[in-house]
Amino acid sequence: MYPVLFSIGPFLVFGQSWGPLHFYSYGLCLAVALGLSITLFAKDAGKYIAPKIKIAPDVCFQKTFDLGMWVIICSIVGARLFYVLENHQEFENGHWLDAFKLWQGGLVFFGGLFGAALAGYFWLKSEKWPMAYFYDLVAPYILLGHAIGRIGCFLNGCCYGIEDHAHGIIFPGIGDNIPHLPTQLWELYGDLGLFFSLLYARRWTLKYPWLTFSLYGFTYGILRYVIEFWRRDWDKRYLVIFNSASQAVSGIMVLLALTAMFWIWENNRKIKAPRHR
Repeated sequence: MYPVLFSIGPFLVFGQSWGPLHFYSYGLCLAVALGLSITLFAKDAGKYIAPKIKIAPDVCFQKTFDLGMWVIICSIVGARLFYVLENHQEFENGHWLDAFKLWQGGLVFFGGLFGAALAGYFWLKSEKWPMAYFYDLVAPYILLGHAIGRIGCFLNGCCYGIEDHAHGIIFPGIGDNIPHLPTQLWELYGDLGLFFSLLYARRWTLKYPWLTFSLYGFTYGILRYVIEFWRRDWDKRYLVIFNSASQAVSGIMVLLALTAMFWIWENNRKIKAPRHR
């Protein structure tokens, strides 16, 4: 659609020609998604986590941004690595350097999520922050950041759906001049709906460690699993029954979330159960 927002140059610097410099819509949306989500979470961390670890809210706010830098780096590396592994044929025959061209798109959300979660785990262990409370607080903001990122996918013309002449949109970057379903917008709306729902439900779910994060995994996993049926016509299978690697991960995420919610319910049932002597 609009992969390049605007360009500057070319221009001369010390007699050398530079540019043109392109500013990409995908990169802008990614920056906004990460910046806004981390800022909103940092405010929550100062309000909820700071009293638990007995530090000043402003110190907690700053520490969250320190964590944010590691999360950004690891999420981008994980997202790109997942994409390269899933689409390795694009980088064969001398095109391996294209794996570093992040501005062209090609970031898989699940890879970024795992990279960010891994960075968060080691940072939390080092700083001795409450792990369950942290992930429960951050869960809604993962959805918010993902929603903004899907705007970038739509503008960049990637992550589109299957051909559909009745309801599709022509994405010029594809080059086939055929309407495709705007599945990026479907996920944008779904992510926003889940974001507000999870944020609202958090006033009750925060009483139970890991419940908010489990609800995130369950609801988003279902959303992504269903959308993947309309993403593309896949000619290969993952774990035998799944249309794509992302659908396989979504299915596993739903099962893990259900298991976690059952474990949370069972633990709380035992705690509340009267003891007979």
